[in-house]
Amino acid sequence: MNENTLILQVPAKVNLSLDITGRRPDGYHTLRSVFQTISLCDTLIITKTDENTPFLLTCDTDDIPCDGRNLVTKAAIALLGAHPCGVKIHLQKQIPSQAGMGGGSADCAAALLGIRRILGLPVSNERLHSIAASLGADIPFFLVGGTVLAEGIGDILTPLAPAPERILVVAKGTEGISTPTAYRQIDALQQPLPTYTDAVMQNLYGDANALFDACGNAFDAVAENAEIRTIRQIMREYGANPVLSGSGAAVFCGMANMTSAQNCVTALQKAGLPLACIAHTRAQGITVHIAS
Repeated sequence: MNENTLILQVPAKVNLSLDITGRRPDGYHTLRSVFQTISLCDTLIITKTDENTPFLLTCDTDDIPCDGRNLVTKAAIALLGAHPCGVKIHLQKQIPSQAGMGGGSADCAAALLGIRRILGLPVSNERLHSIAASLGADIPFFLVGGTVLAEGIGDILTPLAPAPERILVVAKGTEGISTPTAYRQIDALQQPLPTYTDAVMQNLYGDANALFDACGNAFDAVAENAEIRTIRQIMREYGANPVLSGSGAAVFCGMANMTSAQNCVTALQKAGLPLACIAHTRAQGITVHIAS
């Protein structure tokens, strides 16, 4: 065992529901949503270095910035000061960017947990949650994981009993969606937005098909591009209810069995989608292992 290196499995999330409930005077929108971690994971490898060695972030994906723009670096600065030292992190990406699946936020939460543990920092859980909230509204969720009711701007979290494991298909095209743009489009709508969270809460622990039929997202009313249309069409051909995650551009659906899920993924891949995979809902959040 190498206690100087930690390996963290960092799950993505989907929004089983997402209701826009209002807008605060400061411009932030309030929401009500059921967040659910899933089995699609990034990996963070955190290694303790000499206490005078500057922090270093590397990534296996060229299009991910490894400087101060990255939330992992911001986590290190928040815990260790403006010039962090004593730890390096390698990020292995599987969660797509601009997908509404919280990849950057999840990695940030994992960095907070991992740095605190590997350096033995005297930071309480309450303080860690406060730091997480200062870095992004949905980062505290990833410190918890599982099935959670999120309210406010996503910062008021009520953990729920773990939902039964469900089979999902997740897909995303090459294009992302700008969250600020999506909110502006929401604000421009004249008709009232549908709500889904109450129905999802009522069906979380019952029949899988009833749950999948209840899932929905207010951003589905405005999220639109050719790739999203293709994903929705293929998922509907397999009898599924396609639902955007977050503000997009990833779309997921629940599947009744593995054969249907595999057939749907094959059709999405044949349509040229760069991400099309089977995932499962995941009861736990970030997991930490000591490297062997």
